[in-house]
Amino acid sequence: MIKSLKIKAFTLLLLISLGFFTNTSPANAITLCYDIEIFIFKVGESCISYKDMDDEILTESFMRTVNIGSVAKRVNDKGYAIANRDGLKPKKFVFYQEEGNFKRYQSYDFEEGKIKVRETKYKGLTDEIENDENKTYQYKGQRDPYTLALFLFKEVFKSQSGNLSLFYDDKSYLIPYQVLKDELVKIKDKKYDTKQVLIKPEIKGKGLLRPKGNWYIWVDKKTQLPVKMSVGFIIGSVDVVLAKME
Repeated sequence: MIKSLKIKAFTLLLLISLGFFTNTSPANAITLCYDIEIFIFKVGESCISYKDMDDEILTESFMRTVNIGSVAKRVNDKGYAIANRDGLKPKKFVFYQEEGNFKRYQSYDFEEGKIKVRETKYKGLTDEIENDENKTYQYKGQRDPYTLALFLFKEVFKSQSGNLSLFYDDKSYLIPYQVLKDELVKIKDKKYDTKQVLIKPEIKGKGLLRPKGNWYIWVDKKTQLPVKMSVGFIIGSVDVVLAKME
């Protein structure tokens, strides 16, 4: 049971790493922290920071398992992305993973019509490199996970449905979304007037991540921040709730 809870928590972490849209203004920064919950158990946490740097937006995050979630399957991930503020066009994405005995570094550079990828895999959790690859893919408007989410949560206030182009783990995906309804939700004794958004991910990541079914996200109309998510995977489902905003 404990091991199952921890694996479920891990699979959610990539979703959290996708980030969320915020109404940052020039020279401002904001940090959002979320609790990852299964039943009544808190099994993980993630904090995501955004900084508006004139013509660029920097997104940084960390993700980790806690409590029951750390006993059998420790996760400690972190990453960042840089995008042009105008149009949210990606410039760079970096993601560093330590998940169980899996350790990997990825970086994407978006330049000159190409996506230049470096992927470094390690032997277990050591610093000994097992494989180091440089690959190049054609850029056709795809966004990295962090930047895609920033774009998505702008789009749900402009269009009721659409398809967004994602690049992750050497593959390009079309991620469909649909705004379902307006809904008043309660998070930690506070009520939020939200838009309920449905997304249908078909992402095949390496490791334990295997999305399944529909993901539901509740986006606060006032702040344009997600305050709640319900997501499914082959091994189960989890809830994510906003814990604090700084």
